[in-house]
Amino acid sequence: MTKTQHPLELATLLKRNQELERLTQAHTRMEQALKIQAHDLKERIKEINCLYGISKVVERTELPLEVIFQQVIDLIPASWQYPEITCAQLLINHQSYRTANYRNTFWHQRADIVVYGQVLGVMTVCYLEKRPEKEEGPFLKEERSLLNAIAERIGRIYEHKQAEQALGQSEQKLKEQNLLLKDKNIALREVMNQLITEKETLEKNVLANVDQLLLPLVKKLKNKGSAIDQEYLNLLEENIRHLTSSFGTQISRKNPTLTPRENEICNMVRSGLSSKEAAKLLNISYRSVETYRNYIRKKLGITNKKVNLATYLSTL
Repeated sequence: MTKTQHPLELATLLKRNQELERLTQAHTRMEQALKIQAHDLKERIKEINCLYGISKVVERTELPLEVIFQQVIDLIPASWQYPEITCAQLLINHQSYRTANYRNTFWHQRADIVVYGQVLGVMTVCYLEKRPEKEEGPFLKEERSLLNAIAERIGRIYEHKQAEQALGQSEQKLKEQNLLLKDKNIALREVMNQLITEKETLEKNVLANVDQLLLPLVKKLKNKGSAIDQEYLNLLEENIRHLTSSFGTQISRKNPTLTPRENEICNMVRSGLSSKEAAKLLNISYRSVETYRNYIRKKLGITNKKVNLATYLSTL
C-alpha cells in the first residue's frame, strides 16, 4: 500500500477549506457592511453637528439677522459628503449670503425658504466637481432631508426676528406715545387750571357788576313803578340773585327732566310766591300752577311725603 492520503482525510480537508472560504467571504461582507454603517454614522454625526451648530448660532440673540444667516451658510459644507468641494448660497429678501468658494454648478440641490406661508428665498448647495450618482444626483437622500430642515429653520428664524423687530418698534412707539400723552396731560392740566382761574375771575366780575350796577337799577325802578311792576321787579331781583347762585345748576342736576316752565315755577316757589302770585305773573290759571306743582313734586320724588315744596327747594 502506497503512502497516499486516505480519501476520508482528503474530503475532510476539502470541506474545511470550503468552510474557511465561506467564513472569509462572510467576514469580507461584514467588513463592508461595517464600513458602510461607519460611513453612514459619520454622515449622520455631521448632520447632527450642523443642526446643533445652527441652534447655537440662533441662541446668540445679540446677533443681527445678517450675521446669523452667514454663519448658518458657513456651517453647511462640512455637513455634506464631500466638504472639500461643497459650497452654499442663501438668497432671501433680495439679500445674498454665500460661502467664500461659492460657484453655481450643474451639481446642485435647492430648497425654498418659506416665511409666513410665502416663498421669500431659496437655499442652494453645489458640488464644484462631479461625483458618483446617488439618490439625488451626487447627493444623498439624507442630505436632501438636511437641506429641507435647514431651509425650514431659516424661515422660522426670519419670522422670529421679524416678530422681535415688530415688537421692539411697537414698544418704542408705545413709549413715545406715553411721553406724548404725558406732555398732553400736563398741557391739558395747565389749560384746565387757566380755565378755572378765568372762570373764577369771570364769576367775580359778574357778581360785582350785578351788585354794583344791575341791582341798584332794579331798586330805582321799584321806587317809581306800580304795584304790579313792583311784583315783577321783585321777581326780577330775586331771579338775578338766583342766577348768581348755584340753585339753577343744582335743580337741573337733581332732576334734568324738569321743563323750562317747571324750573321757572320752582324758582318762584323757592322765592316765596304763592300759586296765585305765580299764576298772575305767568299769565296762566291758578289750576295750571297747581298742576305744575304736582308734576314737580313727582319728578323730585316727594309726592307722598309730608314735605313743603318751598322748604324742599330752599335746601337745594
